[in-house]
Amino acid sequence: MSWEFTGGRALAGFFVLLVVLAVPFWVAGALTGTTLARGLPLSALMFVVPAVAAAIITYRRAGAGGVRRLWARTFGPGERGRRAWPVAAALLPPALAVVCSAVTLPFGPPNALTAMPLLTAPLLVVVFLLAAACEEAGWTAFATDPLNDRLGPLRTGLLLGVIWGVWHFVPLAQAGHSVVWIAWWFLGTVAARVVIVWLYLEAGRAGPAAVLFHCMLNAAAYNYGPTHALAVSAIVMSVVAAAAALPWRAGVRV
Repeated sequence: MSWEFTGGRALAGFFVLLVVLAVPFWVAGALTGTTLARGLPLSALMFVVPAVAAAIITYRRAGAGGVRRLWARTFGPGERGRRAWPVAAALLPPALAVVCSAVTLPFGPPNALTAMPLLTAPLLVVVFLLAAACEEAGWTAFATDPLNDRLGPLRTGLLLGVIWGVWHFVPLAQAGHSVVWIAWWFLGTVAARVVIVWLYLEAGRAGPAAVLFHCMLNAAAYNYGPTHALAVSAIVMSVVAAAAALPWRAGVRV
């Protein structure tokens, strides 16, 4: 059930544009040293790139009408899917954060969920929602279905997860994170993309499922915490991803 404007060449162009359009943000982060909230480098603003890249490719192939359909795929209800997806998308990330906090509490400071300032939480959620929508317009609305048609859901999640993670390496390095920290973050990120693909398909290919989960994932991980907390988070997310992928491994078509 691929989208009519995302053939193989379009996907390749999208992945190339992800890098080309991100380079100015990486350069700005390296040259200015300016930081945003919580020490995020200026290059973190590249969250707009997936939406821009997807819109450029779509406009070239289908004009303004195609771009409107891209946004409809990002925010629309999709097909008829499981009705419980809003609960799963909204509550799964904070629930996982609570589990990780409980596991890591004896070993150091609690992780991000308990560190989020309550007074600014609503504003932060709005920012995270905007960032998630921009990213998922590309990763989900544009790229997921055509890759799923070719590779199946598990390999789609793994491939997109690897590209998604590698694409963030420069901002993470500019934020001063260690190689070990980034490695654990990468594992959790790849697993999270598998979960996002699962949620998207279970919701009847509803883009908001991916957007909401991505938003809440960022909100729960606002202050990622020490490396040991991030390691636990990555392992827990990997277990969830493996459980989500079990029907795919059993040959159930989605």
